Amino acid sequence: MLDSPALSREIFAQTGVFIVRNAIPAETLQTWQSAWQQFRDELKMAGGRQVNRFNPVAVDETPPPPLADMHKHPALLDLIEQAFGPDIALYNQRFVVKDEKSRTPVFTHQDYCYHRGWPNKASAFVPLSLMTPENGGMTFYPGTHHFGYLGDAGELDPAVLGPAWPEISPSVEPGDVVLMNSCTWHGSGPHISGPDRVLADIIYQPADDPSGIALLRGEWRTGVFLNQLPRNLFVRCRASRLTDLQRKVDQFEAQTALVS
Repeated sequence: MLDSPALSREIFAQTGVFIVRNAIPAETLQTWQSAWQQFRDELKMAGGRQVNRFNPVAVDETPPPPLADMHKHPALLDLIEQAFGPDIALYNQRFVVKDEKSRTPVFTHQDYCYHRGWPNKASAFVPLSLMTPENGGMTFYPGTHHFGYLGDAGELDPAVLGPAWPEISPSVEPGDVVLMNSCTWHGSGPHISGPDRVLADIIYQPADDPSGIALLRGEWRTGVFLNQLPRNLFVRCRASRLTDLQRKVDQFEAQTALVS
């Protein structure tokens, strides 16, 4: 059973995904929804949000409080403490949306290959709107987190799991929380109908992970921190090579357009 008003630590450890119903108090939820509406309206007045060509669903603009502080809410920290214990750190918080600028699917992937630090992380997806398969809701492949890091980043092929492997595309109400291990395979379908899908994606981890950016509960259990080092640790890597190749492709396409 992956759906309950209370988190089962054992089932979450086994499946890598769990839906906690009615986890957020109604008053808090209304405050967050009102703040999101104001934030969205301000972005529209300013010409709309800037869309990342490589990840159109991600909102790159920094939201104001109380949205920026959602990760500190006791209801969420109580939930995460059940999964990770009393010492909790933040890895990242962002919003991922299916709005008029990002109606298309997101391919199946895992998140850990894009992270730093250790793999024992979890996203708390907090919907501020209804999430269904029709409005670009997420699909999860329970148990795939046991494969760990897969050696690369990119689009995964769920067909390799075989026809018997389970997949779930839950309908999630505002106030629910979907907890997902960062190694769990997941993606999302296209927005076909319904309201814009608005999710906060808050990535938590134990406080012994050197990639933590803020201590949220308990004590630090590490004496080294990656954020004290330069962001770019590599002289040369796959990401830098792809960035350089993309720049050359863009230049070539621009020159070709001028000639034609």
